[in-house]
Amino acid sequence: MHSELSQKLAQLAHHYNSPTFIAADPVQFPRRYTDKRDIEISAFVTAWISWGNRRQIIKTASFIDTEIFCSHPYDYLMSTQWRKYKDSPQCFYRTCRYSDFFSLMERLHGIYATHPDLEDAVVLLTARGLDPAHALSKLFSGISGIANAALGSPCKRLWFFLRWMVRRDGIVDLGIWRRLSPADLVIPLDTHVYHTALSMGITSRRTADIKTAREITDYFRRIFPSDPALGDFALFGYGEEQSNKQ
Repeated sequence: MHSELSQKLAQLAHHYNSPTFIAADPVQFPRRYTDKRDIEISAFVTAWISWGNRRQIIKTASFIDTEIFCSHPYDYLMSTQWRKYKDSPQCFYRTCRYSDFFSLMERLHGIYATHPDLEDAVVLLTARGLDPAHALSKLFSGISGIANAALGSPCKRLWFFLRWMVRRDGIVDLGIWRRLSPADLVIPLDTHVYHTALSMGITSRRTADIKTAREITDYFRRIFPSDPALGDFALFGYGEEQSNKQ
């Protein structure tokens, strides 16, 4: 590994993994809560819509948090008010329909009816040999916007959610899931991260699949052995620096 590059990436990771990062990132929404179930629900729904323009993601997440959840995600979920959206074809964000939101709420409701929290449901599946993103993919199988891990998807939004839940330095990510290890996380592979890693020579793979996500993660595991997903902040920061130079 090029030591100068690895030092640069480590500096960027620690610079961007900062409280100042929160205000312009979707992580701000689950960070509003203290109850574990509120955090999980807010985080999962926010991660679910986290594709496309960052400002629009935040705008939509704010709408869900304030206008639909009314700042009480778990109470809203268990009240089943979301049933009114069952057959609604109306989109509330890009191709996300209210009927998709209904399906997601219905599945979450079933999980919380049978488990103390979402972490418990995921951990039970990881005990059977699934990685945590594959476990989430299985729990929410068939719901629009949930990637199929069995088909080699990088499962960007699922690993994004898991980063929030599992990384536990308490700076940006919440780290409330203590039964999974940050060492086992995979960097969420979105288009920005993929092209940044490609331009830096971190990967030469031409397909943005789970193998590529793991290759990039393994690169950062050599820099941050117990916390490879910290590299996500480094790639974000490097991309920001390159954009500012243009």
